[in-house]
Amino acid sequence: MASNPRPKFNMSSVKRATFDTSFHIDYEWWEQEDIDLKTYLVSRLPSEHDVDLDAEMDEVDIVDMQSGAVRRVDGFEYVLQTYFNQLPDDFLTRTPLAEAIFYILLANANQPLTVYDIAERVGRSPDVVLKTVSGPRVYKGIRPLYN
Repeated sequence: MASNPRPKFNMSSVKRATFDTSFHIDYEWWEQEDIDLKTYLVSRLPSEHDVDLDAEMDEVDIVDMQSGAVRRVDGFEYVLQTYFNQLPDDFLTRTPLAEAIFYILLANANQPLTVYDIAERVGRSPDVVLKTVSGPRVYKGIRPLYN
């Protein structure tokens, strides 16, 4: 018999993602994985699309149309947000799910979205979206936000 008893694990302290949990892209994940996000994104853009990634924009003012609040965003982030917001409607349904969720969050300026919001935009069931983004593997830095 072991002299060290097993520690008790309190399941109520473990947070689990639900359909109402909001998700975002955790940029620190990219740094921890030692992946350059800008290089990755440039490599994912189709060459036939004319996206000016060398624009001399350090920061851009963005106005939230609902609240009227102004916030500054990185110029590269702005270019990507604009690009992903202009994709054809069927693009996300033809894209692998984790990639599609990543693009949706980029298009949304990485403002958190719930599983329901994401599922509606990718045209997939909330169950499938939740299973994809709440498992032990982190895809493209997509992580839940817990309050």
